[in-house]
Amino acid sequence: MVQVKNLKEILSSIGFARTAAGECFTRDYGTCSLSVDFDSQKISYPEEKGLKINDRTTSNFEHPENFVVLECVCRLLEKGYRPEHIELEPRWTVGHDAKGGKADILVRNANGQPLLIIECKTWGAEFSKEKKRTEQDGGQLFSYWQQENATQWLALYASEWDGDKIRYKCLVIHCKDDANIAKLAEKESSIKTYADARNGRERFEVWNETYQKQWLDDVIFSSESQAYKVGIPPLRKGLLKNFTPEDRIVNRFEEILRHNNVSDKENAFNRLVALFICKLVDEMKKQDSDVVDFQYKQGQDTYESLQDRLQHLHQQGMGEFMKETIFYVEADYAERLFTQYTGRQRKVAIEDLNRTIRILKFYSNNDFAFKDVHNKVRTVF
Repeated sequence: MVQVKNLKEILSSIGFARTAAGECFTRDYGTCSLSVDFDSQKISYPEEKGLKINDRTTSNFEHPENFVVLECVCRLLEKGYRPEHIELEPRWTVGHDAKGGKADILVRNANGQPLLIIECKTWGAEFSKEKKRTEQDGGQLFSYWQQENATQWLALYASEWDGDKIRYKCLVIHCKDDANIAKLAEKESSIKTYADARNGRERFEVWNETYQKQWLDDVIFSSESQAYKVGIPPLRKGLLKNFTPEDRIVNRFEEILRHNNVSDKENAFNRLVALFICKLVDEMKKQDSDVVDFQYKQGQDTYESLQDRLQHLHQQGMGEFMKETIFYVEADYAERLFTQYTGRQRKVAIEDLNRTIRILKFYSNNDFAFKDVHNKVRTVF
């Protein structure tokens, strides 16, 4: 935990320097400077540069959570966020009982619109408690979102000192609908979307049912993220983490299978094995700096492009592990076919195409089509 007794060591590790007089540590970020005075036990944020503080209790040494807020603000400034776009302890009226609610940090974009709401907790029990509460009923984060409807990202943040360096957790919820889900919702009214949600409770239902309580890991402060341009970068092999009991991976697989009406145990087993083969071969063939193919690239993928990568991985894995040949049609098959066979070779192209259609029609089986679609025909005039 970040505490007064290790705060000097922490500040030194993140670029603060001790001043000549007294027990004061400062750091210049270019756009502003920040100081921590141990004599007065006061944290001085750059209010003269526009950083807004709504409650002075966040600027003292009384609560360990204040040090987490301090470290998070330092990380925001280092990332490139400007002080005039950062607000501490914004207060709103939450719920029908007029109960006051205060987020720890609100970050706005250059146009003054809310970009990030960050709730800071001490490492360990408090962080886990708020994460669980969020997953149960939306917690504090969804209440704050109801007050700042244009918010794009919600974050639950914690940091601690491990004796050598600061480590942090930043779990994030994206407040915008995935493009593929929004498209599906146009055809299936049962799919709930953020766009149709009218309040915090309904938004939580969308996150719970449609997005399966999805947390994004470190999309704000990762090396691939930029200030004010928060996005979901593709996952690289070196960022993969081992599963822990808290991940409840078996339960999550069961939920996915139930959600997609995969009730046949043999069918479910075969599809899970196919997915495991894809993941194994993907990790075996990738370097730590490589983007893995076994992932849904939010904001980039269509369901078809994801399925195409899985089919390719499955072909590689079955050949690698089972010594079996799996037929796979590349996404650029048609373009490549008619680029390769032109003019008098048109007959060869037709034979190639007929062979491919015959294999697809009579001999192939798609292990990744969780929802079977029959007689899906589009008429072209």
